[in-house]
Amino acid sequence: MCDYEEFHYACGHVTSQLLSYCHFARCDPYHQCFGVKVTKQAWQRNATCPLCHDAAAASKRTYVKARH
Repeated sequence: MCDYEEFHYACGHVTSQLLSYCHFARCDPYHQCFGVKVTKQAWQRNATCPLCHDAAAASKRTYVKARH
C-alpha cells in the first residue's frame, strides 16, 4: 500500500503525488505496487492545474501574420 498525497485544484482536476513506496514496491525492480493506493494528505489549491493553466495561456496567444 503505497502512500500518496492528492491536490484538488479550482478547475476540478485532481492530481496525486507519490510520498513513499510500500514494502513490495520497494523490493520490485520496476516499483510496481498491486496493493491499495493510500491517500495520506489532501490539499486544496485555489488555482487551476498546470494542464488547464497551459491551455488557457495558449488560447490567449495572438499570432501576427508577417508582411513580406
